[in-house]
Amino acid sequence: MTRKLKESHSKQPATLNWEMIASLFVFGVAFLTRLIYLLQVGNTPASALLVGDAVTYDAWAVRIADGDWLGQGVFYQAPLYPYFLGVLYSIFGRDLLIVRLVQIALGAGSCVLLMRAGRSFFNRTAVGLAAGLLLAVHPTAIFFDCSIQKSVLDLFFMCALLAVLGELSERSRNRRWLASGIVLGLFILTRENALVLLPILLIWLFVTWNGEHWKIRMVRAGLLLAGLAAVLLPVGFRNLQRGGEFHLTTSQFGTNFYIGNNRAATGTYVSLREGRGHALFEREDATNLAQEAMGRKLTPSEVSSYWTAKTLEEIGADVPRWLRLVVRKWLMVWNISEVGDSDDQYTYGDWSSLLRTLNPLLHFGTLCPLAALGICLTWNRRRQVWLLYALMFVYAASVALFYVFSRYRFPLVPALIVFAAAGLAFLLGAFQEKRWRPLGTGVAIAVVAALLCNRPMMSETLIRADTHNNLGNAFVQEGKLQDAVRHYRHALELDPAYPDVSFNLATVLLHTNRLNGAIRHYEQGLRIDPDYAQGHYNLGIALMRVGQPDRALGHFEQALRIEPAYAEVHVVVGSLLFDKGELAKAKEHWKQALQIKPEMAEAHYNLANAFLRELSFEQAIEHYGQALQIKPEMAEAHYNLGIALEQVGRVQEAVEHYEQAVLLRPDLEELQKRLIVLRDRLPRKAP
Repeated sequence: MTRKLKESHSKQPATLNWEMIASLFVFGVAFLTRLIYLLQVGNTPASALLVGDAVTYDAWAVRIADGDWLGQGVFYQAPLYPYFLGVLYSIFGRDLLIVRLVQIALGAGSCVLLMRAGRSFFNRTAVGLAAGLLLAVHPTAIFFDCSIQKSVLDLFFMCALLAVLGELSERSRNRRWLASGIVLGLFILTRENALVLLPILLIWLFVTWNGEHWKIRMVRAGLLLAGLAAVLLPVGFRNLQRGGEFHLTTSQFGTNFYIGNNRAATGTYVSLREGRGHALFEREDATNLAQEAMGRKLTPSEVSSYWTAKTLEEIGADVPRWLRLVVRKWLMVWNISEVGDSDDQYTYGDWSSLLRTLNPLLHFGTLCPLAALGICLTWNRRRQVWLLYALMFVYAASVALFYVFSRYRFPLVPALIVFAAAGLAFLLGAFQEKRWRPLGTGVAIAVVAALLCNRPMMSETLIRADTHNNLGNAFVQEGKLQDAVRHYRHALELDPAYPDVSFNLATVLLHTNRLNGAIRHYEQGLRIDPDYAQGHYNLGIALMRVGQPDRALGHFEQALRIEPAYAEVHVVVGSLLFDKGELAKAKEHWKQALQIKPEMAEAHYNLANAFLRELSFEQAIEHYGQALQIKPEMAEAHYNLGIALEQVGRVQEAVEHYEQAVLLRPDLEELQKRLIVLRDRLPRKAP
């Protein structure tokens, strides 16, 4: 007995050294690949840009770093990543390079955690090492770990959860159950649908350890829930205190459910309002549309409930359509196409030889068949690893319930890699042991999986075009219009039938006074999407500026047929009719504009001008006054109001408005001369 104990102790340091060496090796490979990628894309014009959700995360983090730690209202987006950024900003300042270096370290740590998970679940060092190295060189992981996106935390917490669960599969300890609850809670604060994993863990606890006394299992379930509560309850009480409602995470369930399942859903993101597919607008649009429909102000819960009810109503109206959509989304979850919501790894591969090399090698089209092979070759271990099956497929279902983006399905990658690593590790043994049946079954299923997964459901060209469009939008926000034009043109080269890009390019050309190009691209966009009201409006503006008011009027009228409540179009149509002498029609358009937007200063001003021309001075005075209440810096409104006041004998007030007009527009020389005459008409004050 003594000798055996000594042998056991003598082997332990060797085992620890091997684990440490393997961990350091995996960490080093992962860190190096990410660093090489970061260096390769670091000199590109797009490297300093923030697109999509990154814009809101960054702005949120800046507020946190400035001391606004609690914020206002119920959380709409998952909060952990902005707080992660906010802590880094508060320590290092807003330095995106430091953020990316920290994320690289986290990503490399994720690879080490997955290595330990693979070793624990399959009790083979080779499986763990292969899993860690596969994740280390996985192109999507490299891309996301260097992006200002919460995917880096999604990966870290999923790998951490698998590592803790792997240790539990070897030996159940109370502290590990508590740790699994904490890790799952943190995961939920980056990816809300991770909550669906909780029932799986509870089932695993009660089924796998059914030989233990029920009280022991209840204690461990309590520890799991306690860890979860320790993370989520503070968020819930923060939402209650700051937003008036108790939400453990966010209030966006209903909105996302509608986006993914409404009658016009495609399987990926479609904005609630056309042309406003950005995180900056989604909450506002969801709230405003729900309140308009209900006719009253709504709480965040009521907004979510409205969209949930609307979704269920549209599903119930055409169940077969919805079932086809769900099947499509399920296939998209496993498909080779990496659908980006703001940017994508294919486009960044143009700037990184490392990513360009890895993109065709390690994608869902290779991971899924390898994982299928691994599941078949390790089927005799299904009682030990069924938890991985359940976690993977339940999480995939939660993605398909809403809509599919690359980063939404990204947390599936660790489990897929573990099975793929198992397939590679057990393949040689299957040959050596002549296990032809599982080997043949595994190869057959892998081939079927390869055929299903490798037929792209979205064109890589279209995905690239969308990224260049988003980069163009980001450059517009930065004021770098030439860079924006370059990316828009590149997007159109990739996809000439992309109307949003045509409209965006045309708008930049319009603002830079390249009117012929603007007109050409607006017309190109409207040939593809003739029902885009703003496109007609903007084209009309461009046509007016090149001296074609009649053509412009036709497009303005088309915009109003599409969107009758388009107040800005009513204003400009009224102006064109006013210039043609059709005062009655012009006034009607301006009145409609004011019914839609009572605070439109331009509509009040134009209506006042019409009344002034008709010599209806009191009505003119009323509308000039309302225009100036809204926009007091309108020199022309002060001038014309002075004229109307002078006509009704209110000379003192007229002089005051003339003086204000001169202050705003010192170049009005004729008005200055008129002021001298009018002042002489005013009664002199007593000495």
